[in-house]
Amino acid sequence: MNRRQFLWGTAGATLSATLFGAMRGGRLEAQTGTSPGVFWVQVHANGGWDQMLFCDPKFGPRQDQNGAFHSLDQLAQVAGIPYVDAYSPAAPDVRPVATFFEEFGARLLVLNGLDTTTNNHDVGTRYCMSGSLLEGFPIFAAQVAGVLGQGQVMPLVDVSGYDEAGGLVAPVRLDYVGVPRISALKDTNKPSAGQWLNNSPTVTATSLVHGDALASIRAARAARLQRHQDAAMLPTRVRALEAWRKAVTAAPGLADLEIPQVGSNGLENTKALASMGVKAFKGGHATAMTVSAGGPNLDSHGIADYDHLAELAIVMEVARHVADEADAHEVPCIVVMSSDFGRTPVREAAGSGHWPVASMMLLQNSRAAAMELLPRGLVIGGTTGLAEGPNSLSTVLNARKVHPTTHQFDDGGITLTPAHVFKALRRVAGIAEADALRPFAIHLDGAELDLGAA
Repeated sequence: MNRRQFLWGTAGATLSATLFGAMRGGRLEAQTGTSPGVFWVQVHANGGWDQMLFCDPKFGPRQDQNGAFHSLDQLAQVAGIPYVDAYSPAAPDVRPVATFFEEFGARLLVLNGLDTTTNNHDVGTRYCMSGSLLEGFPIFAAQVAGVLGQGQVMPLVDVSGYDEAGGLVAPVRLDYVGVPRISALKDTNKPSAGQWLNNSPTVTATSLVHGDALASIRAARAARLQRHQDAAMLPTRVRALEAWRKAVTAAPGLADLEIPQVGSNGLENTKALASMGVKAFKGGHATAMTVSAGGPNLDSHGIADYDHLAELAIVMEVARHVADEADAHEVPCIVVMSSDFGRTPVREAAGSGHWPVASMMLLQNSRAAAMELLPRGLVIGGTTGLAEGPNSLSTVLNARKVHPTTHQFDDGGITLTPAHVFKALRRVAGIAEADALRPFAIHLDGAELDLGAA
């Protein structure tokens, strides 16, 4: 090992291995100790959820013994939101809808009749998480983090989700790779490589060096970095060196962040990692988070409704956990719930196909609701057909136009799209005019949607 390798290896190698590509664009900077007022979380149900089984009920199109909406007695309402207590006779205990709406209906904003213009999973996910069909367009959580999270070590937390950030920030992934690296980042004396026993380091580079010598090494490293900064001429190199210096300074700020034990993938693991995201926001390390929830049975080709409902239960449990955990930590939190698209009114042998008209739900925990940023207990938009039926397969579940301000159905109004929703949410989040988002303009067909609190 030569002198250069030693200087960087003793106190910098661990950190460099844990920046998760955050040096891209030279945007990672030191923790500033401040955080925005709301923790924005995107929970995306991968596969395309069936909105007819919860927030946009339509009786009739799939009424049979396998159907999860098989009786008008299942229709219910909380606050101003109609829903269906969906379950299948084959699995009557799988009933995620009623529990979720009873707890959160008064703090939910439901958006029905969203035209995603696609039945492609990748395009639908991108559009329903970013507001744009363009590849490389940052998801909404990344837009918030890119504007409000500069100077944080992990501005965008990703719990195994779609995390396209468009170069605004570098997502910090919490998974079986990411969490151990963050653990190493907390203590720069504990490298991520070397001799290990029972998952603990037994030999570290710094443990072989006397404290006085280590201090001299770190001082020499800082002086060497300063010389490089003084000599740097290219703007990109100047930014990169400054980002590196601030990142080294920022690393100790993670010392108080509680890191969960990472086990096999599953609901409890997802919830534990999402809790870490909440605590990272509370500690001033994070700004926004994206979480992937559900499983393959959400894409319900040939899938019985009770299997689809079991996946919906997971999605709703993740959203519930995030909102309640944020309340427990006194963190205002808004959870943006979406899926790739909706499901067809026509039944396949079991389940249903892809349908471009979708839905979204905005869940506010109690602390966010108190800020009155968004209306609550309300449905905006809708689709053709009646919740109580009868409904013709040839006309049901098509998007209806709404007035952009009054939110009433209006044939002269706008057809809601994810672009309308996210452009409105930019205003709610206070980032609509940010310079960082100028390359990522959201273009609309028609007027803007007003989501100001009612």
